[in-house]
Amino acid sequence: MDMGEWLPQETRSYLAKVSEAIDRSTPPQISRRIKKLYQRHDEWREKNCINLIASENVMSPTVKLLFGSDLGYRVCDGPVGKKALPAGGGAKYLEEIEAYVIEIARRLFNAGYVEHRTHSGTQACQAVQYALTKPGDTMMSQALSDGGNAANRDIGPPRFYQLKIVDIPYNGREMNVDLSTFEEEAKRTKPKLIILGAMIMLFPHPLKEMIQVAKAIGSKVVYDGAHVGALIAGGRFEDPLREGCEALVVNTHKIMGGPTGAMILMNDDEIARKVSEATFLGLVQTPYCNRLVALAMSLTEMLAFRYQYADQIIKNAKTLAKTLDNGGLNVIGRERGYTESHQVLLDVKEFGGGYMAEKTLTEGNIVCNKIPLPWDLRAEEHGGSALVTGLRLGVPEVTRRGMKEKEMVHVGNLICRILVDKEDTKAVREEVSDFMKKYQKVRYCFN
Repeated sequence: MDMGEWLPQETRSYLAKVSEAIDRSTPPQISRRIKKLYQRHDEWREKNCINLIASENVMSPTVKLLFGSDLGYRVCDGPVGKKALPAGGGAKYLEEIEAYVIEIARRLFNAGYVEHRTHSGTQACQAVQYALTKPGDTMMSQALSDGGNAANRDIGPPRFYQLKIVDIPYNGREMNVDLSTFEEEAKRTKPKLIILGAMIMLFPHPLKEMIQVAKAIGSKVVYDGAHVGALIAGGRFEDPLREGCEALVVNTHKIMGGPTGAMILMNDDEIARKVSEATFLGLVQTPYCNRLVALAMSLTEMLAFRYQYADQIIKNAKTLAKTLDNGGLNVIGRERGYTESHQVLLDVKEFGGGYMAEKTLTEGNIVCNKIPLPWDLRAEEHGGSALVTGLRLGVPEVTRRGMKEKEMVHVGNLICRILVDKEDTKAVREEVSDFMKKYQKVRYCFN
């Protein structure tokens, strides 16, 4: 059966290729191919690559083991305290595990309430939007062209809730909110909800000033801290709930180093009730129980090591940025100390742009991702593909593998050798694989 024209040609071609392979194979042969692909992936990504994707991390062996447990095919509907009543229903241990998730998360973020059942950051943002707005309301968020998140834009969940989206004014050179025009725009558009947060998070937002403006016009402010949760928990970034945000969204993977998913932290009783109702049964009926037990353990690891981990994250990011700058790359934010988060941002226009830089580094087993910069031309501005000149690097995984400032200098030099000095990627790839043999043990955990 032919697939719809609405799918990208690349998608249809790729699926057709796999479909032909399936037609030529027996189920046992297919199963062996799938297993081989899995093994090749793990061998490459875990043992032979320097992973600098800012939205990824590595789980500890214990968390990984729990994630693959019997809990993965069990059911634990309903609120804690009522699952196992009256006769048990198979949830007597699951219920206590879930209670640990709730109580540890509350302590990590000093929050009164946590909604822990959302399966992704997008779903968590969706729950907040459903809880705090009604169809037709105006919501303010950061534009995609300024590093914003699609979860909070009109190509994502707001589109299906008929929210009107307006941009948070942004200063691309400062990589932060443009306060000089934010107040004017907020008063003009009167958004019911302002969601702060983006894929690019180099520096804390001017929360105090923004919340003052929001309160004056009756807007609620939610902080999408998908990328910076561990830095907030470790006291090395801003603290949105203390500053006055109504809710804080935190991804449980990414910098947090746990299973995929998200949490919503809140202090207001009424807001927490609305978010809980939007989540269950609005978006989630059956949480993934294997995720809950893995999350309970990863949060416990964060509770024990959050300050050391957050400190090393900042040191590593700053050291990597300085090394890249010294090596001839254009590092964004030099005048402000490069970064106050786990991210380092490069303008690689003179090195072929983001697509080419990402591809070339990947050939050298250094994995990162391209990203648009605020001053890049969009597709509609030049009649073609978006012109992406940015490269985003992140240090959570290499930090959890035990790398510190010395190693960040080495990693930065490897990147410069590939992009600036144009060294042969095969030679660098072999050096990277040999280098990674020393960093196979996960740190900041109980193993």
